[in-house]
Amino acid sequence: CRICGIAAFSAILLWGGGASAGSDYLSVVGPCSFSFPKDHQAHPGYQTEWWYYTGNLTATGGRPFGFQLTFFRRQLIPSETERGWPSNPSSWRTKNLFMAHAALSDVTDGRFYWDEEMAREAVGLAGIREAADTLEIFLCRWASTITASGHHLTAATDLFSFDLTCTPRKAPAAHGREGYSRKGLRPESASCYYSITRLETSGTVAVEGRTFDVKGTAWMDHEYSTAPLEASLVGWDWFSLQFSDNTELMLYILREKDGSRSPASSGTFVPATGPPQHLDTHDFRVEVVDRWRSSRSEGEYPSRWRIHVIPLELDLEISPQLRDQELTLTRSMRVSYWEGSVKLKGHKAGRAVEGVGYVELTGYAVPFDLLGQD
Repeated sequence: CRICGIAAFSAILLWGGGASAGSDYLSVVGPCSFSFPKDHQAHPGYQTEWWYYTGNLTATGGRPFGFQLTFFRRQLIPSETERGWPSNPSSWRTKNLFMAHAALSDVTDGRFYWDEEMAREAVGLAGIREAADTLEIFLCRWASTITASGHHLTAATDLFSFDLTCTPRKAPAAHGREGYSRKGLRPESASCYYSITRLETSGTVAVEGRTFDVKGTAWMDHEYSTAPLEASLVGWDWFSLQFSDNTELMLYILREKDGSRSPASSGTFVPATGPPQHLDTHDFRVEVVDRWRSSRSEGEYPSRWRIHVIPLELDLEISPQLRDQELTLTRSMRVSYWEGSVKLKGHKAGRAVEGVGYVELTGYAVPFDLLGQD
């Protein structure tokens, strides 16, 4: 099921639309007005879309794990172009490619496992299945099945696998302005973006022949866009944090080539009850206090942080569960990024808080503006 070397995926990771101005792809230019469960589905016409799951689990006996499962959809041609296809095209012909990444952090053994899959949306290799109240995003032996009661995640690789049931404990949170999430200075440099910030999760994790019953919490992102990353940007840092007081925080920092932060950087705080609170770039500070260099990609990544969120009176220390949680893609995108489990502690409005989360770091091994080049 591994169809390799397709250059069209080289910029799929995030906001790497690659569409030229005036293309027939759809653009995000205003509020997304989400409606659920409908908007869990695919959004044809937008060039890039992904369903992103991360989470922290604990096995019986206290053994901690982190996991990632991500599905990407990449539309290769605008819908209007499809009208010129022959009336009986080949069964291999498709306008979408699908890619998926899966990873497992075994904190006790200090080991990080990951794998990737890619296939065209043809002959049952990958795609979206819809039936009654069920949506399935699948790629080979990996799948996310979304129903009214929750999300069922399955992934199997040569070294690890997981089978997890995730039950939402909060409604989806729309980021930005009703889901309109700015990713640059131009109005069209944006995505439609929401998260389910607390998924109660249970199931099994298997690694190198051992199977563990696990419980914990997960986080789901769903985002779609056409806009490419603006030329002045080199990458981003993304934080999804779950606190012991049943609140959550998402922050992303868009990094300029000169080392500064784009003013489009922002975040969302999700309280225990009530509507999400938007945070703009002036509402928070992130300080890097340690770094880690990869021996594989030579990328030097931030590896420990202090975060201060002014409106929340929140001060945090964030540390990775493992320093090496880098995915070094070789069969398709030929890029590297760090996506890993973290733990956190600090104070919010004078009260102690702790928790877990995930951090994604891109553009440290290779500047993002190189990713779209063949």
